Amino acid sequence: MASGKAGSVDLGSFEAALYEVALSLTKQVARDGEGAEKLIEVCVDGARDTRQAKLVAKSIVNSPLVKTAVHGADPNWGRVAMAVGKCSDERDIDESRVVIRFGTQEVYPTFIDASGLDALSEYMRSDTVRIHVTLKTGNADCTVWGCDLTDGYVRINADYTT
Repeated sequence: MASGKAGSVDLGSFEAALYEVALSLTKQVARDGEGAEKLIEVCVDGARDTRQAKLVAKSIVNSPLVKTAVHGADPNWGRVAMAVGKCSDERDIDESRVVIRFGTQEVYPTFIDASGLDALSEYMRSDTVRIHVTLKTGNADCTVWGCDLTDGYVRINADYTT
């Protein structure tokens, strides 16, 4: 799309810059959901392959229960575990090997005491919440983005007809 008159361009630098722009736009679209207040980043790693990582990550980020837990700053790892479990065709995912984190804090299988839950709730009040799940079925990973589910979203989409 360029004439080349500006001179040569390092392909690696161009690719990195293009990736950064695309990533920024992706996050802006996710953050700008109707009535959204928080960006949710879901990273799934240790997956058998990229397909499995993406399937599980999208199951988590698209779960209304996860979205509402994030909106309410509720570090409810059970909702994340449910979203992973909904990928029932992925028979090599063993719940006893899965690790779930909010931010960098492991919440499953590690037990979190009351002060730890308070700290997690505080973390989940931020405008970006990262959910990190390790499957331990391989070495692939995938990161996806979405937004929380707010009462504003419900109002916006319930109060008009098309």
